[in-house]
Amino acid sequence: MLNAMTCPRCGGELERSDYGGKICFRCSAGHGVCMTVSGLRSLCGNAGFANTLWMLANQQDEYADAPCPVCGKKMKKIHLPLAEGSLELDVCCPCQTIWFDPHELETLPLPQPVPQDELPPKAKEILALRQIEKVKEMSGSSRLGDAEPSERWKILPALFGFPVEQDAPEMSSRPWITWGLALLCTVIFLCTFSDLRNIIQHFGLIPAEKWRLGGLTFLTSMFLHGGVGHIVGNMYFLLIFGDNVEDALGKRRYAGLIAASGLTASLIYILFRGSSTIPCVGASGFISGVIAAYAVTFPRVTLSFLFRPRYTFCLYWFGLPAWAAFGLWLAFQMLLAYLTAHNTGGGVAYTAHIGGAIPGLLLACYLRFRRKHAVEDFSKKLDDYYKVE
Repeated sequence: MLNAMTCPRCGGELERSDYGGKICFRCSAGHGVCMTVSGLRSLCGNAGFANTLWMLANQQDEYADAPCPVCGKKMKKIHLPLAEGSLELDVCCPCQTIWFDPHELETLPLPQPVPQDELPPKAKEILALRQIEKVKEMSGSSRLGDAEPSERWKILPALFGFPVEQDAPEMSSRPWITWGLALLCTVIFLCTFSDLRNIIQHFGLIPAEKWRLGGLTFLTSMFLHGGVGHIVGNMYFLLIFGDNVEDALGKRRYAGLIAASGLTASLIYILFRGSSTIPCVGASGFISGVIAAYAVTFPRVTLSFLFRPRYTFCLYWFGLPAWAAFGLWLAFQMLLAYLTAHNTGGGVAYTAHIGGAIPGLLLACYLRFRRKHAVEDFSKKLDDYYKVE
């Protein structure tokens, strides 16, 4: 049994109605009409228009202010160019619902079925190619072939070897936890900079003395950094990836991810370096969990890198999807962890990075799997509910 649908404009309960013989839900106050993607597909007479709208909705990251009539979350704002002006529709991808403001449904250009037998094969091919190009133009999303970012400020971090986001999704809330963590780490670094060596020796995590200070160093070591380059690099990765992960997971899950990744990073490091007396510090452990969760949650976001061939002054941009960049990063961490396994001096704790990534991978994969099944189940219920003879 589906819950009552509410109007995103006035909050009133929508009434079951029909348009063109297809089921829809109308606001009694006249604020608009709600219809499912499958209902629109049936109304169009062919799947082309509805499929194009659905493809755009999944590619766009611009959100409307109106909540979905079904789940209450923000819907995506889709701009459809028409012969005269344009049409703006609100679409909820998880619920597969479309909201039409007054007169939008009536003015929607509904294509009629084209008798395919009357078209020669070459004409069908040309029409298909034109449709693909139109969808690409309307989507406006970045591709790997266009790796150079439009924001000029991104050149600066790229010159230092940092990745920059190309087409990150728009956020629906402010990342207070991510900003708070970055501020806390920065303030602690500034306060400890004058006596950094002694403070790290006292509050850093020493595997051979892991329970000193009552185990408090498991926590304090996460917020200490060994130098300017150390904290700048960590805070950059936290800010660039943490905001989207926090928005996608929610505040509570994100806070749990930070705690689990930081603790797992320390435990894995102790497992492989249990006899070490060198203190380990830095937020890299829980940031690795954030990076892993980002790669699973937003696998197709393009990360751009700046490359300068040796002995030349030319700069080249190249892009990788987030999942591929994370895979290379993880392989690199494993390789360096193996090569430095017998290193008794200080250095980068690669095993801690790997350990911190584990909770991020597990949590993001679980949520992705659960959401996929939830969407499939809800889609089946919608199909059964709106089934048209």
